[in-house]
Amino acid sequence: MKDDRSDALPDLKRWRQEVEGYLELAMPEMAEEALEALPSGLAEHPLVLDGRLAVLMHRQAWPEAVAVGLRGCAAAAGQPSFFIHTAFCLHEMGRTEEAHLLLLSGPAALHREALYHYNMGCYLTVLGRRNEAQDHLDHAFRLDRGLRDFARKDRDLEALWPEI
Repeated sequence: MKDDRSDALPDLKRWRQEVEGYLELAMPEMAEEALEALPSGLAEHPLVLDGRLAVLMHRQAWPEAVAVGLRGCAAAAGQPSFFIHTAFCLHEMGRTEEAHLLLLSGPAALHREALYHYNMGCYLTVLGRRNEAQDHLDHAFRLDRGLRDFARKDRDLEALWPEI
């Protein structure tokens, strides 16, 4: 028996790019229309969850984004982006310790991501764990040098600005 979800993959990839394009053009209502046009049977596909999460983050609908992101973490447990984005949403809601713990629970592939280390640095700084934060930030800067300039303006890292 054929899996309808696998048949839809090329179309879903094209659809996901369309959603991203709408968001880049600051047209979230068009991205939402594209979401609504999908068959309901695809609602839990990781690409669909990723698109829905992107729209909700764009709208800063943090609680809804966390719910969708956690479904994405379960549906695609090896995909670092769901963990990074869901943790960010938790942090935006003031639930920084939960964000930190979610990242810790993620796949090993996260440790190769500059954004993982950067966000861990932010969360640990906010939690008052400056030494651990600095270690993660140093790692992030080795992986992506451009993050250092961003860090110098990031309010979450204000306590570390002299060292950055």
